[in-house]
Amino acid sequence: MADRSISQKIGSQGHRWVMAHIEDNPNWLVRGLDEDFGVDAEAELTEDGIVGQILKLQFKASEHVNRNNGRIEFRIERKYIEYAKSCRYPVIFIRIDISEKQAWYLWLQQWILEKRAAGDRLEDQESYTYWINDSQTLASGLNSNLKDIARWRGETQLVLSLLDAMRAAAATYNEDIMSQVVTLLSMTAPTVADTSLDIIIQEAALLGNSLRGTREGLAISQQLFSLIRTFGDRVSIIPIDAMVRRIDSYSRIGLDALGILYDEHFQHISSLNLSDHFLEQGLPGVAYYCALRESDPEKKYIDFMAGPGGFTFAGLKFNCPPEVGFWNKYANRGASAILDYLVPEKAS
Repeated sequence: MADRSISQKIGSQGHRWVMAHIEDNPNWLVRGLDEDFGVDAEAELTEDGIVGQILKLQFKASEHVNRNNGRIEFRIERKYIEYAKSCRYPVIFIRIDISEKQAWYLWLQQWILEKRAAGDRLEDQESYTYWINDSQTLASGLNSNLKDIARWRGETQLVLSLLDAMRAAAATYNEDIMSQVVTLLSMTAPTVADTSLDIIIQEAALLGNSLRGTREGLAISQQLFSLIRTFGDRVSIIPIDAMVRRIDSYSRIGLDALGILYDEHFQHISSLNLSDHFLEQGLPGVAYYCALRESDPEKKYIDFMAGPGGFTFAGLKFNCPPEVGFWNKYANRGASAILDYLVPEKAS
């Protein structure tokens, strides 16, 4: 039989040590899950009895953990991210230093939401490096924050639950449920940060894009319109970008949603400099539409049925032959019909 590698031995030592470390805490029960892909163990909070307050645990052990200015390095692989995104239990990543018999923790779902709120969709890299404060030890967490996480207390669990409700509403195509999700958001909005609302709207937009052309996609678009009407005065550029931009193109539904934002929350949306943003993203047509809407605050979405007239921006102008019947195109395609007839300003 082949000898185990040094890394395997370190991993085994770390696994045994951290299992014993958790078991020594009188408020926790720990179980090994060698066959469970994505996690090494689960810890159950027993302070309230055995009631299913469970954390999934992923271990990463090293002989020495990298430190820098009071921070601990975590290297988060994509397989852990994908597992955490799909898991309904909190997934806790535990970094173990074998030489010092010390460990630190990171709640992966919370980290994912924070990255998404900052505009990172976590789609491009196979691994990510993240640094946490060295005071965030496993020992301290077992006696405080990890208990709250296991009990589903706090904003992160609320946001995750609302996202699940939104996905379920789309999957069942139940308009009543969709309406109730928006009602729930309205009730919780005063207690959650703007970044949390950004994430929910961003997820709705991305889910709608992945399901476009389907009944579920239509349900999501309806939900998205309700969300932005209700919370449009608190959104940032990040969810608007997710709603509108599609790599090197744009979403027709997303552009309609942007039109609603201008109708319902003009002062806030016009303060975001969206025309500059979409020019930087290589979408001059979308930038044209933003500049068009901001050029006349009194005009609403419906007022552009006849087109934007002679408005020019970013070297573009509107040119739709009269025989086409633009009003009919606008009725069927929405705001994106304007972009379909943009031409270079110097064109005849």
